[in-house]
Amino acid sequence: MIKKLTNTYKNNKNIFFLFFSIPLIINVFVNYSANEDIWYMLKYGEYIIHHGFPHTDMLSMHSGLHIVIQQPLSNILFYFIYHYTGSYGLFLLLEILIIIYLYLIYKLCMLLSNNKFISSILSILTVILLQSLFITPRGQLFTYLFLIITLYILEAFYKNNKTKLIYLLPIISILQINFHAAFWYILFIFMLPYIFQLIIDKNKNIYKIIIIAVVMFIVGFINPYTYENVFFPFLTYSNYINQFIAELSSPIITSSEKSLVIMSYLFYIIFGIIVLLYIYNKKGRLTIRHLLLLFGTAFMTLTSIRLISFFFIGSIPMLAYNLKNIKYDFVKDGKSTKITWIIIIIFIFIISILNSNKLKSAYSDGINYLKKKYGTDIIFYSGFDSGSYAEFVGFHPYMDTRAEVFTKKGNHKKNIFKENVQIVYYSNYYKEIFNKYKFTHLLIRKEFNIYKEIKKDKDYKIIYNKKKYAIFIKQ
Repeated sequence: MIKKLTNTYKNNKNIFFLFFSIPLIINVFVNYSANEDIWYMLKYGEYIIHHGFPHTDMLSMHSGLHIVIQQPLSNILFYFIYHYTGSYGLFLLLEILIIIYLYLIYKLCMLLSNNKFISSILSILTVILLQSLFITPRGQLFTYLFLIITLYILEAFYKNNKTKLIYLLPIISILQINFHAAFWYILFIFMLPYIFQLIIDKNKNIYKIIIIAVVMFIVGFINPYTYENVFFPFLTYSNYINQFIAELSSPIITSSEKSLVIMSYLFYIIFGIIVLLYIYNKKGRLTIRHLLLLFGTAFMTLTSIRLISFFFIGSIPMLAYNLKNIKYDFVKDGKSTKITWIIIIIFIFIISILNSNKLKSAYSDGINYLKKKYGTDIIFYSGFDSGSYAEFVGFHPYMDTRAEVFTKKGNHKKNIFKENVQIVYYSNYYKEIFNKYKFTHLLIRKEFNIYKEIKKDKDYKIIYNKKKYAIFIKQ
C-alpha cells in the first residue's frame, strides 16, 4: 500500500496535491458560523416535510405575511441530513460537494485549455481559493455546481455542435429553480455569451441553443410556487434593502464595512489581473464568448458585491484559455488514480468530523439562555441577523435574515424591514414601535444606536451580556 501510494504521488503529484490539499485550505479559511441563513432553512425543511409548502409565514411573530420559499429542495435536503446525522452530516455533504465542484472545474478547464494540465491546475487554484469565501451550507452551493456544468455543456457545444449534452440543460433549469430560485436567471446570463458567439460565427446550429433556452425557461415553472419563483428577484427587489445589507451593495473600497472592503479589493484586483493577462497573452482568434462572460459577470458584481462568486466562476474560461500556452515538462500523468480517491474519501470524513462543531449561531448562547429561563412563549424582538436561530429553537421573533419577506413588496402586507431600520438607527422611534408590539424581551447588537438608548431606559434591564450583543427584559 505504501509503495503504491509513493508511486502514485510521483506520477500524479499535481493532481494528488490538488484534490488532497484544496479542501483543507478551504476549511481553514471558511467561517461557517457567519451563515445565519441555515437556521431558518432547517426550519423550513422541517415544515415542508411534515406539512407541505407554505404560502404564509409561520416562523416570525407576524401573521398573514405572504412568502415564497425560493430554495425548497435545499431546505429539505439540509433538514433531512441534519435531522438524522446532525452537523456532522451537513459538513460531510459540504465536503462531498466541494470535491465534486473541484472535479467539475478541472474537467471544464481541461476542455478550455485543450487538455493542458498545468494551466487547468493554476486556474482551479485561483478560483477555488477565492470561492472558499462562499463555501457554506446554503442554496448557492448547488448554484455553483449547476453553473459549472452549464459552462462545460456550452463550451462542449461550441466546439462540437453535435454533442447531446445540450439536452441536459432543461434538467439543470428544473434543479436550479428548486434548489435556489433566486439565482435561476444566472443560467441564462451565462448562456448569452455563447449565443452571441454562435451568431457572430454564423453557426447554423444556433437554433438548437435558442430552442433549449426557451425550453429551460418553460420548465422553470415546474416548482411549488410556479411564476413567483421564476420572477422572484424582480417581484421582491427593493432598493431600500440594498442600502442596509452590505452584501447587496456595490463594491466600495472606502466602506466602513470590513468584509465589503476585502471583497471589493479582491474583485478589482482579480479583474485587473485577468484583463492584463489577456492583453499580454492575446494570440489568434478573439474569444468573444469568454470576454463577454468576464465583463458580464464583472458588471453584475458592480451592482451587488454578493454576485462576486459568479464573477469568479465567469472568469474561469478566460484564465484557463489564456494560460494554456504555459510550457511544462515535469508532469508524467495528469490522471487521478483509485488510491488518490480513496485518500480523498478518508480525508473528507476526517474534515467533516473536525468541522462539525463549527455550525453555531453567533447568537446561540444568548438565545439558548433565554429559552431555558423564560421558554419560547414570549414576545421577542430580534433584528435582521439574530432571528433565524431564534426561530430554529422555537421562538417566533420580530424578524430574521429573510430580508425580502419583511418588505411590503415581498409579503404583500407591511414594510417591517423599514420599521426595523427606524428602530436600529433612529432611536426616537423605538418607544412607539416597542409599545405597539408589547415586546417583553429584546436582543440588541451593541454596534447600533438603539443599544445606548435602551441601556439608559429604566423600563429595561440587561439579563444577558455578550461582547457583541445584549438581551434585555422589560420591567
